[in-house]
Amino acid sequence: MSFDLRPMTAADLPAILGVQRLAYGDAYQETAEVLDAKRQRSPAACWVACDAHGLLGYVFAHDWPGAAPPPLHCPLPAVAAAQCAFLHDLAVVPRAHGRGVGGALFAAVRQWALGARHEALNLVSLVGAVSYWQRCGFAPVAPADASAMAAYGDGACFMRLPLGR
Repeated sequence: MSFDLRPMTAADLPAILGVQRLAYGDAYQETAEVLDAKRQRSPAACWVACDAHGLLGYVFAHDWPGAAPPPLHCPLPAVAAAQCAFLHDLAVVPRAHGRGVGGALFAAVRQWALGARHEALNLVSLVGAVSYWQRCGFAPVAPADASAMAAYGDGACFMRLPLGR
């Protein structure tokens, strides 16, 4: 089965919230308002994958200074300079697992980050996904502010993928 990748729009948010709930339950559910603020910050870095039956997955990414993760559950604060990109969230519905959807969404974000000349792509991996992100080239790093990790839950890991400029 094939799927299409396209830039995310505000109209996608209700379906995205459904995918987010499937992927994480209620613990990490962010509001449509907060997610849309992230989308608006870097619209070229937010993508959805769809097939004839609907949304298969999504990715939110945005520019970010890079030394620690951004806060969850609130709009992003303004930053003076953003030398890094932050992959905020990537989720795929169960029926699309193993179809290359996650890899295609990640490739779109990586290409955006390279095009924006970011020095690195950072993310916070939840406990069960660290090995997946390591296979994508990310390595664990200590965040500048360890307290910023608390909202991401036990076992969360701040990770970085250098992009080489």
